[in-house]
Amino acid sequence: STQSTWGVIYLGIETFGSVTVSMFWSFANSVFDTAGAKSGFGLIVWGAQFGAIAGPTLALSTNVVGIANLVGLAGVGVLVIPWLVLAFTRLHSCGGMLSPQQRTGMLEGVRLLLAHRYLLGILGVTAFCEVIVTILDYQMKFQLDMVYSKASDIAAFMGSFGQWTNGVTLIFSFLGTGFFLNTFGLTACLVAFPLFVGLIITYTMLTAPSINTLFYSMVLIKALIYALNLPCKEILYIPTSSDVRFKAKGWIDMFGSRAAKFLGSIINSQLGTVQAFVAYSGPINLAIVGLWVGVALRTGRANRKLASSMLTEHSNGLEKL
Repeated sequence: STQSTWGVIYLGIETFGSVTVSMFWSFANSVFDTAGAKSGFGLIVWGAQFGAIAGPTLALSTNVVGIANLVGLAGVGVLVIPWLVLAFTRLHSCGGMLSPQQRTGMLEGVRLLLAHRYLLGILGVTAFCEVIVTILDYQMKFQLDMVYSKASDIAAFMGSFGQWTNGVTLIFSFLGTGFFLNTFGLTACLVAFPLFVGLIITYTMLTAPSINTLFYSMVLIKALIYALNLPCKEILYIPTSSDVRFKAKGWIDMFGSRAAKFLGSIINSQLGTVQAFVAYSGPINLAIVGLWVGVALRTGRANRKLASSMLTEHSNGLEKL
């Protein structure tokens, strides 16, 4: 039936969005070194924003283009991806970087994650961010339902939110990501982002924010997640093994991220009322920010040691040639 067909398409899109993005960053982490990633990852995010803006824009033209044609266009885009990856690996002679060193089981990622504090640190950087964003996002939508009664007004608000978020991400990823990473370093950027989030949370606690305040606060937070925190998090994987980049990272991105969203949802359900949100969401978020800053600082310093060790080994190898 038609309903079943669209159900299958929806599941396919959700699976594709979750798995392919994680796999792409695993691929990028395997072919970039740290210096190249600091300059290049921002441009990757910048390019992705054109797709994020073009998708909703095309969706607005459904009556003209037609749903079937839009689905077909998306399918062609998916089929092009493997050929682009193949062309990239041949053009830049990086196929050898992607060759597995040894065969390992599907639970190797879990074993690596539990065995290394560095990977647990990356999990913490990912999870703390997801928990706070889940709480703040729910708080904004909670107020949104109180302010607007019409579905059309809510849809317009969320459409504007998406445009602002993508626009700010587009600008910052092009002008700011590489500049901040190259000027201040990975550790400083990893720590600066949760501190920035903490400042916004403190401001919302002190001012009893309106829906517009929450709107612009979430625009800034989400834009910097994509344009700064995401590239920083991905750079953390570069001085690791292929199993870490493709297997441990998969567990962190899929299960760790969703477990964090689940925890954030539990906190939201326990708070429940506006009064509870006003009284408790701020202190809870600030406590999480404190843990996040500590983990980000420790993980950034560990990355610096790993990157230095990797550079030393590479230099020793060149001297032997």
